[in-house]
Amino acid sequence: MMMQALRVRTPLVRSTARMMTVRMYSPGPEGSAGSVASSKGWNRREKAQEDQYILEHEKEKLAKLRESVKHQENLVENLTKEEGKTK
Repeated sequence: MMMQALRVRTPLVRSTARMMTVRMYSPGPEGSAGSVASSKGWNRREKAQEDQYILEHEKEKLAKLRESVKHQENLVENLTKEEGKTK
């Protein structure tokens, strides 16, 4: 009879242990004071980094465009010289 009592209590102990291991999550962005991703300072920093990246990318594109224009000007100049020689 004692064995039956132990068998009945064992599942109860296991289920209690499982219930105690529930994870606790912090509240969402509306009530989180320590949340980094939703803070105003983080948003400003992220926007500044994005703006800096875009600025650098635009500078690279302008440099390539200027190089292309110089190349095209040289081609036009060479063609006009050759045309002048053939006349």
